[in-house]
Amino acid sequence: MTDAFPDDSPDALVRLHGALVFRVAYRVLGDRAQAEDVQQDVFLRLIEAPPQDVQSWPAYLTAAANRRAIDQLRQVRRWWQLLPQWRAQAPSAAPSAEQAGIEHQRARRLRAALATLSAREAQCFTLRYLQDQEIGEIALALGLSTNNVNVSLHRARRRMEAQLGETTETTP
Repeated sequence: MTDAFPDDSPDALVRLHGALVFRVAYRVLGDRAQAEDVQQDVFLRLIEAPPQDVQSWPAYLTAAANRRAIDQLRQVRRWWQLLPQWRAQAPSAAPSAEQAGIEHQRARRLRAALATLSAREAQCFTLRYLQDQEIGEIALALGLSTNNVNVSLHRARRRMEAQLGETTETTP
């Protein structure tokens, strides 16, 4: 197929293959909301940059959904590796009062630890680990070199570990 989209319509792809993309993402993630996010992201990226010469849309979309779902897992894993004490339980739909209190305490400790960082370290840390931006994007946004961003992230992680009383094994 040489056209970017069958029937010249991205809507046709969503109608024909939306459920397939969702199922692939759900199989990887095991979470309905995350799978829906991946489904939306796959089709949004498809609209923004339509591929040329797609031989099989189901195969193409399956691969795209699988890659995006794995990226989603990596993002979550990076966060939990960075702050292991938040690893105790994934939030439930309706947390108990005790769990809500624990989460509130953790959030308070995180904010307090962030407040001890220098402005540059706090910006780099927040953009990287809370906003999930890439090193190059952070460097561009803050007008720094990628090396400066990496050094700031390294220092921020070490200070956060000291403040939170945890050691971590992370890679940016």
